[in-house]
Amino acid sequence: MPRKFMKIAVVIDTWFPAIGGGQINAWEISKRITKSGHKIDIITRSNGGYKGEKVRNLNVVQIGSTSTPDDNFSRMFFLIRAFFLIRRKNYDVIHLQAFLPGLLAPPIRYFLRKATIFTVHGTRMFEKNPKHSFGFWLEKIILTKIKYDIEISVTKAFLKFKNTNKNIKVIGNGLDFKKFENIKIKKASYPKILWVGRFDRVKRVNNLIMVMKDVVKEIPRVKLTLVGYGYEERNLKKLAGKLNFNKHIEFVGKKTGDDLIREYKSSHLFVLPSSSEGQPITLLEAQAAGLPIIATKTGGIPEIVKEGVNGLLVPPNGDNDLADAIIWCLKNKNDFGQKGHEIVKKLNSWDEISEETLSAYKSLI
Repeated sequence: MPRKFMKIAVVIDTWFPAIGGGQINAWEISKRITKSGHKIDIITRSNGGYKGEKVRNLNVVQIGSTSTPDDNFSRMFFLIRAFFLIRRKNYDVIHLQAFLPGLLAPPIRYFLRKATIFTVHGTRMFEKNPKHSFGFWLEKIILTKIKYDIEISVTKAFLKFKNTNKNIKVIGNGLDFKKFENIKIKKASYPKILWVGRFDRVKRVNNLIMVMKDVVKEIPRVKLTLVGYGYEERNLKKLAGKLNFNKHIEFVGKKTGDDLIREYKSSHLFVLPSSSEGQPITLLEAQAAGLPIIATKTGGIPEIVKEGVNGLLVPPNGDNDLADAIIWCLKNKNDFGQKGHEIVKKLNSWDEISEETLSAYKSLI
């Protein structure tokens, strides 16, 4: 007889304080599922001891020595340790996330006879002309060649790829809309452009900085606020200094909670120029704050940003189009922010997303 409450392992190789869609998705879903009595271990690499808020039945298990988010050697060693930890525990379901932990599925299914779920967040496969590096091919194997009992994607765009897996569920990200409604703050006194995320080459923040020279010519008082962290931060600051844009570009570091919401709500425009995305939580948050959006037409972004309705879509690597769109949005009255606010209210909350994920778990027991 199956036990009433499940014991679940969520395996993700990077954890808070590093922040990305995978970490937020895993945390928001897990802490809600455990309210029903199910027990979840989030198995991740050691990051110096940070675990976040305490939640009943939810345990963050950090293994290995402390390492940086982009330490690939540490990531691979983590997978070995994670497998032997899972072997010692009697988990009902193993949920693998973002994205190297997908390599654990074959040994877990073959040697341990346990059900595996894998969630696809973002992927370089969405890029128009991806570089066929070792990393790209490894990602493609993990996402489309390895067999899982269930594969979850946060966007329908992933369904277009040829895939060994047939049991694929689309379960998007959620949003805590009420948190945005509770924060009241005035708009900045100058035209404020906002970007939020991880300083990674795929985010193309360097291109956003470069197009600011055209934006500043048209709108001299404009400022770009960059909220985030990542290995590209030093290079981006050097670029801004080299272009003499320090008074037009501010790096404010990583922000969360109410502080992050204040950044959104004090802004006039949100821009996301990435070359590849899954379903960016930042776009949901920008809409909750009532911001017009300019984003690239890649991955799951067109499922969120509707051209001429709640924002504008530009081609990846189309810097002239990006500059023109920013200038147009700041100079012309539009109701993109209002429309986006109305749209995002109808999207699923984290509670609903958690119920869908829990149903997927139960289907494997």
